[in-house]
Amino acid sequence: MRFESARQAWHDAFDGSTAAFDYEAMGNRSTVTSNTRRGRKLIIRGEVQGKANQVICRIDAPRVSGAETVVGKSSSNRVMDSCEKGIIQNVVAKLRQSDPLAYCWGMAAYAPPAKRFKERAALLQYLMSEFDKWEEPHPREKVSQLALFCINACALRDVNGRLIDLGHARTILGCNKKRWDREWVKIWKRLQRRLDPLPASALGPISEVVQEYRGRLKAAC
Repeated sequence: MRFESARQAWHDAFDGSTAAFDYEAMGNRSTVTSNTRRGRKLIIRGEVQGKANQVICRIDAPRVSGAETVVGKSSSNRVMDSCEKGIIQNVVAKLRQSDPLAYCWGMAAYAPPAKRFKERAALLQYLMSEFDKWEEPHPREKVSQLALFCINACALRDVNGRLIDLGHARTILGCNKKRWDREWVKIWKRLQRRLDPLPASALGPISEVVQEYRGRLKAAC
């Protein structure tokens, strides 16, 4: 796992391809290895033992197998990676309780794409509930489309520094620039202002952990 930045750490903590289960340890170091295009395939054989060498379960080959993503030279690399993920995931879990909206933003903007759907839906629901309070005459369906574009565009701006192309917003609404300036720019700015505080709220706790972790690594070298 990488601790280059808070955004990167959040992403890696929920990225299943960054590490794999320790199949060698699970199989009591009794495995058959074959090369595949996606990495090593380990066929587990033998018994899984507990701390006191008691047999927890027996695994008959070749029924159980797993594709291992190679992330290090030994099992200890995978164990360390899992521990590092757990540190960040624990902070995110606490954020989910203390600031659900910031948590939703973090998952929607920084987590791998497969993890984003529920949180983006929650952000969309939040923006639409805010819109309902404004008592504006704009069609709710169009505002919903604009709000979803706002979430995606602001997330890309936050992650990659990508400028927001309002031409896409006008295309979604089916209006020209003159009508945009007259009818829609006010709604756009209000939607965007609701999202602007969320990156700092989401990344603050993660940044503290990343800085502390990097400080410890530097001190250990």
